[in-house]
Amino acid sequence: MAVVAPDPAILNPAPPGPRRRRVFAHGIFLPLGLLIVIVFVLLALAPQLVAHFKPDAIYVGPRFAEPDRTYLLGTDEVGRDLFSRVVYGARISLGMSFVVVLVGAVIGSIVGAIAGFVEGIVDDLLMRIVDLFLSLPSFILALAIAAVLGRGIRSVVIALAIVWWPGYARLVRGMVLNVKHRLHVEAARAAGASSAYIVWRHIFPFMVTQMNARTTQDIGYALVNVAGLSFLGLGAQVPTPEWGALLNSGRTYVLNAWWYAVFPGLSITLWTVGVSMLGDAISEWSGGSKVVASS
Repeated sequence: MAVVAPDPAILNPAPPGPRRRRVFAHGIFLPLGLLIVIVFVLLALAPQLVAHFKPDAIYVGPRFAEPDRTYLLGTDEVGRDLFSRVVYGARISLGMSFVVVLVGAVIGSIVGAIAGFVEGIVDDLLMRIVDLFLSLPSFILALAIAAVLGRGIRSVVIALAIVWWPGYARLVRGMVLNVKHRLHVEAARAAGASSAYIVWRHIFPFMVTQMNARTTQDIGYALVNVAGLSFLGLGAQVPTPEWGALLNSGRTYVLNAWWYAVFPGLSITLWTVGVSMLGDAISEWSGGSKVVASS
């Protein structure tokens, strides 16, 4: 009679900790984070559905009216409805953060893919440039660049995109180095495929999951930086209803009108927490997928 060896997985079961964390991430983080993100994105795309006043319309109510049924988040120093300004501000703040991450990810991915695929002196040169950027405090560098370019939304977006791409370059380079010597890539190279085609068709699909997790989390971090620069007066200018600019305006009246600064700050916090939860869930999912694929 043949003796069947016991399954090693039965004799040495995997610890339940990682699985429980993944279940928790999928059961709590993913739906909650997705709900927060969807709500804010809908507000940014169609603010007129819930905001009944124009964001720049003044004297629609009394100055510094407390939150009530008519003015859900109160009014500001000139009688503008704060709820309308926060809702319309989602379009500006979220749009700026999306553009920053998109531009940074595209530039960084191109630089990282070139460095990892070509290697040699090109890799050394590009990575020394990346190291130079990463050695400097990113927010301070963005602050200096925005100050040089002048105040405004465009200056903030350009400044943050300049300091955002090195992180993606480092990430993509590592992933390209990990994939470029696999058999399917070598087969494509032997078949005469171009370098750009190999990177796009045979390397990039293996990076999508990690890139999705990174960009999702970065959208929250980018919003904090956008709001920070606007709070310091370098971003959106009055009367633009951007969340950082609203915080800057509300800090003057924080003792008399607490709602003026609290609700824009709460919006920044909720969005950052929401995208962080979503990014964590994607990271846990990608980690679980790798375990299954490698087993």
